[in-house]
Amino acid sequence: MKPSPFKYEYPNRLYEVDYDHIAEQIELEDYFVTHIDNPYYDDVMGGVRTYHIDYGIPKQYADFQWLSNYTDRLFKAMGSQVDINEFKHTLKFDFIRMAPDVVLPPHTASFIRACCSINVPMRGRCKIDIYEDNEENPHTYGKKLDRHEYTSPILLNVNQFHGVVNDEPEERLVLKIHLMVLPYDRLVRSFSEPVKCFDWTVPWSNKRGTKQKI
Repeated sequence: MKPSPFKYEYPNRLYEVDYDHIAEQIELEDYFVTHIDNPYYDDVMGGVRTYHIDYGIPKQYADFQWLSNYTDRLFKAMGSQVDINEFKHTLKFDFIRMAPDVVLPPHTASFIRACCSINVPMRGRCKIDIYEDNEENPHTYGKKLDRHEYTSPILLNVNQFHGVVNDEPEERLVLKIHLMVLPYDRLVRSFSEPVKCFDWTVPWSNKRGTKQKI
C-alpha cells in the first residue's frame, strides 16, 4: 500500500504535507527579508502585519513573478501533480506576521473568495485552530474541532472556520498562498494523481507564443 503524502489529516479542512521544506523555507525567508519586509507592503491591523502581493499591480509584478515561480517549484517538490500553469496568474500571496499574544479570530475566506490555500511556516511555532459552524447561525463559528501545530506546509480549506492564537513568546510568520480557482478536493487529490484545475483546455501555453515569465 502506498504511504500517505500527509502526516496530519482532518478531511475537508486541513492536511499537513509529509515534506521537509527547510530548503524552501530558507530561500523564502531570504526573499522576504530582502524584498518584501518594507513599508510599501507592510500593513498592520490588530497586531497582525500582512504583506500582500497580487498579480495586477505593476509595482508588485517582479515580486509576484518570483513568488509564483517559487510556488511552482514548491508544488513539484512536495509531490503535487496539478498543472499550476493553468492558474498561476490567479494566485494571491500574504505574508502574515503575528507578534506574541496576538489573536486572529475564527473566520472564513468569504472576503477574498479563495477556494483554498497553502500555508508555508517560516518563523515561530505555527498553530492553527479549526472550528465547526455555529448550528444556530452559520455565519459564525461553533465548537473548536482541533488545534494543530504544523512544521511543514498545510493544505487549508479556507472556507471552513479557522483561527490563530499566537500564545508563544516569539513572533509567528507564514506565507499564505491563496489558490483562487483550484477546488480544495482537487488540490488534495493532486498529491496522489494528476489533476487539472479546469475541465477544459486553457488557451495559454508555455510551449508557444510570447515566452511566459511566470
